[in-house]
Amino acid sequence: MSTPMVSDPALAVDPTPANGWRWRRRSRRGPAGRAPIQPRSGWHAYRPMVGASIPEWAIELALTIERPLDRSLDGLCQPRALLLARAGGRWRCLGQALGDAIREVDRVAGTSAPIPPVRLAPPHPEAGFEAVARSEAMAQLALAGERGQPVGSRRRRAHRRRVAVWEPGTGAVITCRGRVGASLQAVIAVSGHGDPMSLRPPPGGATVLRAWRCPQRRSPAGNATVEGDAAWALIAGVVVASTLGSGLGRTARRYAVRAESAGWKATVLSGSAALGLARAGDPRHPPPVAGAVLAPHDAVLAMLSDCLAASANQIDRPALPRP
Repeated sequence: MSTPMVSDPALAVDPTPANGWRWRRRSRRGPAGRAPIQPRSGWHAYRPMVGASIPEWAIELALTIERPLDRSLDGLCQPRALLLARAGGRWRCLGQALGDAIREVDRVAGTSAPIPPVRLAPPHPEAGFEAVARSEAMAQLALAGERGQPVGSRRRRAHRRRVAVWEPGTGAVITCRGRVGASLQAVIAVSGHGDPMSLRPPPGGATVLRAWRCPQRRSPAGNATVEGDAAWALIAGVVVASTLGSGLGRTARRYAVRAESAGWKATVLSGSAALGLARAGDPRHPPPVAGAVLAPHDAVLAMLSDCLAASANQIDRPALPRP
């Protein structure tokens, strides 16, 4: 008589013990019953590598790649990318609803609320992301109001003003009056697919991106239902800046023409739309909902990769291999 094999389905033993609910709970926790480490709610600051994937827990992304007007030999002025990824908490839906209601009241009343502080949590370890300290992240966020200013001028006049004041103009040029004086900027919104090299920011400018998950599969403006797998709202663009407003609008239009010839859909923004995209990399400002488009996860990842690839030779970071 032959001995039956243990692999026989008829004789296989169910490894689940009598208290199956406790066994399944321990299996989900991982080895030794330890629960996986979850990121703390708030914003996590990183230096991303080219080809890095979007963290699964991220519900909002804010990317800014600043390119100073001049470079120094010590490398302190090298352009660097700063990616802020937000992790949701238990009360994020209620907080978001209250924040939207407050901003709507301020808009109707014609007033502007003070800039809230950004909550930076200890960066959660992620492959392809280098953690950034809070002081370093806040220092780079301050550079948005100093675009177009020479680095030497920034250091000499940094004591003049501490709070940046943004003002939209009647045309394509917006103004930021900050600690180093006036910074005049023009913004080009880009979408679709094209040559990543055309997204490289000019000297004194920046590349910005903002993406966030649409709650309850709603559109960015909240007035339409999202169809298919378009669960993200996305907006990206390039900022050109100068200390003189003369000719800056024409420079932005030439940049838009060059981007369109490279395959992108490019539009020179004006007014509040330009103001929102210029500050899109700073999470202290609300997302620029007006110019955002619906996009699936793959489209958001592709745009993020293109923005990083455009400045890869400037950031001086190795590229991750594509899966």
